[in-house]
Amino acid sequence: MAMKKNWYTKTVLSYIPTLYLTIAIVVFIAIFVVSEVSMKEAERTNKYSMEYIVNTLETSLMSVERRMLEELRFGDVLFSFFEQKGNAEERMLNYEANKKLRQFVTEFPIIHSMYLYRIEDNMVLSLSAYESLSEFGDQAYVLNELERYSFDRSWSLPRSYSDGVGIDAQHVNVISFSQRTQLPMGNQGIIVVNVSLDALLANINKMIDPGQTYLQITAGDDMLVYSSAESGAERHEVMNELGSDYMQWHFTSGIQTHFSFASLQLLSRIWIAIGVVCIIASFIYTLFITKRNYRPIENIISQIQSFQNKRALEKGAATDEFSFIQKAIERLNDENMQYEAEVQEANQHKRKQSFLQLLESSEALNESKWKESLERFGYPSQFQHAYVTVIEIDHYAEFEEKYKKSYDQGLIKFAMSNVLQEYLHDLGWIWSEWTRLNRMPVIHCFDRELQQEWLARLEKFRVWVAVNLGLTVTIGVGERAEDWSELHRSYDEAVDALRYKMSCGRNCTLAFQQVAPLRSNNIHIYYQEINALVHDFRLGNSDWSERAQATLTTLQRGVLTNEENVHLLQYFKSLLEQLQEKLPLELQQQWNEQIMPEWNLLMRNEYLGEIVPRLQELLQQAHQAYLGYVKSKDSKQTIHGIRAFVEENYMNPELSLNLISEKFKLNSKYISQLFKEQLGINFADFVMELRIEQAKRLLLVTDGTINEISSQVGYEIPLSFGRAFKKQVGVSPSDYRKNMSSIEQLEEAVHN
Repeated sequence: MAMKKNWYTKTVLSYIPTLYLTIAIVVFIAIFVVSEVSMKEAERTNKYSMEYIVNTLETSLMSVERRMLEELRFGDVLFSFFEQKGNAEERMLNYEANKKLRQFVTEFPIIHSMYLYRIEDNMVLSLSAYESLSEFGDQAYVLNELERYSFDRSWSLPRSYSDGVGIDAQHVNVISFSQRTQLPMGNQGIIVVNVSLDALLANINKMIDPGQTYLQITAGDDMLVYSSAESGAERHEVMNELGSDYMQWHFTSGIQTHFSFASLQLLSRIWIAIGVVCIIASFIYTLFITKRNYRPIENIISQIQSFQNKRALEKGAATDEFSFIQKAIERLNDENMQYEAEVQEANQHKRKQSFLQLLESSEALNESKWKESLERFGYPSQFQHAYVTVIEIDHYAEFEEKYKKSYDQGLIKFAMSNVLQEYLHDLGWIWSEWTRLNRMPVIHCFDRELQQEWLARLEKFRVWVAVNLGLTVTIGVGERAEDWSELHRSYDEAVDALRYKMSCGRNCTLAFQQVAPLRSNNIHIYYQEINALVHDFRLGNSDWSERAQATLTTLQRGVLTNEENVHLLQYFKSLLEQLQEKLPLELQQQWNEQIMPEWNLLMRNEYLGEIVPRLQELLQQAHQAYLGYVKSKDSKQTIHGIRAFVEENYMNPELSLNLISEKFKLNSKYISQLFKEQLGINFADFVMELRIEQAKRLLLVTDGTINEISSQVGYEIPLSFGRAFKKQVGVSPSDYRKNMSSIEQLEEAVHN
């Protein structure tokens, strides 16, 4: 029955409020972020709108200024007005100038009025009159501009303008722009342009929404020029401020803080406060619910601690509670696995002990006990037909070198056991155990009529191992056993069959029934043959290699045990080693460095068919070296006698290879070969060097003539002597005597 996850359900449900609080916090944060983004967007939009308004106002005023300056520079009408001096055409010029001013006003609707002031006669021409300055309503502004006397062009602060005098004069708020004339000196008059503030600011209300946006324009010292907020209007919040250096105005803009917007701001802050409260509440609730959910874990830990001893706790201290519980579970699991492994190992040990008792024990077994053991392991206690085979891994040293880890070796052996079971399980039952490192005895029990099929499958198993595992096995087969008590005999026979693997071959099936009749009983013959071989080796017989090959072939064809074959070969090697110790060092070195390592390597093979061919080559190599030594020893004695004879008879003109050949009864070609091999020089050069050295001595110590010395060293013809001497020494005999005498005299002089 599946265990209900009550604690899991309670834990999930306990954290649901925290989940809801978290969702609420996320929502509050999202609303706050949206509100802040909206505020930033409104501020940016307000800034762009205010910049547009400023640019629009500046553009309008700049257009007026630029048009007026163009007219002053290039217009004839205004120029003529300021240049006239009470001539008859004054009326016409005033008319044309007034007409030009009206064109200005018509071209720029924002212009309220314009007038021209001429300094020379103190007259003012406006849109409606031509009068003296004293009668002009804007007299104060003109006088102020005359006193300022500056060429810096700028718009005035907002002011009240009236072109009349008296109570009935109408006043209009304008900003004025004045320019001295004529250019460039500016000493003839002033032109003044008055722009109506109402006309200039009329389009601002079209550009903004007074219900949502707030705009205030001030000039100079906080002189209010424009404000979108009416008296008694709701509060507003300033977002952007911008100044215009051209107009000398200051712009302030923002949004109207009416109820909905203020409520939104207030609600946003309330949401922030609620979010903070939710976070604190969520944190407190999480601590509370976590502590409550942690209590079962505390109880588990306390129970584990109460059942574990101090030593177990100190071993591998845990870093946290779950690690502590995990280590406790792992420790319990390890102990359980260790116990199971020990039980399994004990069962395997008992199984193997029972197996070994059946096969190797020579004592009589208690029938009731071993039958009980067989039944416990699942094997029948009675049978009528059984065989014992022993499967042995060939070249086990190479197997260990290839699979160095014991785990890998065990895996290969386990695979062999399982494959053998697969091949033979349907014929009957089998019991196999690896009793030694390289041997696996197997008990086969099957019906008698299946014997041939059983042998065929054993052969298939052997081939499978060679093909798939990369190693070979030799299978020893004992004779039939008809009862459990006879298995010991069948096992001994299978082991005995494997003892002949070196003679009969490896990687095959060796049946004791077939091997037993072939066994060689007279092993002493092989020892006698080996003794004779070593004796003949010492004598240096030329046919020794053939005799050694025949002896080894006879040994290979014989059927001896592995121990007997190994002992014979070791005996043969020890005799040859004793012989080598009496030979020169160079032969001992060749034996120790070339022959012995190869011989020892060959002895790792388990089949004579693999040992004998290479061993024959090694023996032939050793024998050839020995024969060379013997031959070299005789040659040295011969060349020593010939050399002594030549040194005694070098002055004989008849000295030649033929003379020496007759003297020593040797072939002349052989003598020449001996000179080359033993002395490293041919016969003629050796005789010539000997004669020339003697001639040099005679030239220095005697006063004999060249001809006398020539005959004394064996040259009958002096000319031949001279040529040979010059070829050997480099100078003629006479020059040599002369040069050497001079050197001796010089040495005596230096010495004296």
